Amino acid sequence: MQLLAHLVSASLPDPGGSGGAAEAVVAYGLDPDQVRADLPSLIWLKFVVRDDDRLVATDLGAAVHFRSLYESAEERLSEVARLVEAYEVQAPPLARCVRRLAQGSISFEEALASLPDSA
Repeated sequence: MQLLAHLVSASLPDPGGSGGAAEAVVAYGLDPDQVRADLPSLIWLKFVVRDDDRLVATDLGAAVHFRSLYESAEERLSEVARLVEAYEVQAPPLARCVRRLAQGSISFEEALASLPDSA
């Protein structure tokens, strides 16, 4: 999904098009062969369209991309919460603070201020 991530922020020349398009794709840090391999399914799913020899993410493609980012962040936050639970006995104030911060009930500055000096 590296191609879709890039296309959400900017269009790309279609590497199947003109001769210089593949070099332009490489300049963006993408592998033209991988782009060519991913493109048919992204177009079929209606995540990407060709527009005048350029590849452009559709609104659906952008929504899928941002949903994926959201789910990834949610998973990392869940892992942080599990880590805090595992060490709750050793550091109860820190565990409470991290839990409240993750829930959004306090800001980062409030979280720092609520911790004992030894933390």
